[in-house]
Amino acid sequence: MDEKLIREVVLSFRTMQRKIHHYLQEEATKRDITTVQLFALGTLKREPHLTLGELAERLQVNKSTMSGIVDRLVKANFLTRGRDEGNRRALNLQLTSEGLAKVDDTYDVFFDRLEAVLEIDSEELRAMLTTHEKMIALLERKGETE
Repeated sequence: MDEKLIREVVLSFRTMQRKIHHYLQEEATKRDITTVQLFALGTLKREPHLTLGELAERLQVNKSTMSGIVDRLVKANFLTRGRDEGNRRALNLQLTSEGLAKVDDTYDVFFDRLEAVLEIDSEELRAMLTTHEKMIALLERKGETE
């Protein structure tokens, strides 16, 4: 095992993640929204009608933090809270048209900023994705045995 190479790969992941987060943060800030609020809206776009607890789990924050985030998104008219027909005590969160427009606009501009990455050959990107998936699976498997 080449530990030096593994370190370089891991550090390159971290550098790439920082750059991507920085771009996303800039675009979100220009649109008067925080990145965590944007992540919440994006998650609800992909998985409509989540409860507050489910959304907190997806974003890996505690329920009280998520409650504050949701309160601000409701106040900004990006989300609504509705009752779950199957469980009257549970609240479902739903994007409003303004929330959908905010998430779509922000992510569209964000991905436009990443357009330079398109210079990389599709096969090379697919190979990198396959390698990332293998690494994630190995790390998850190792985490389960500890």
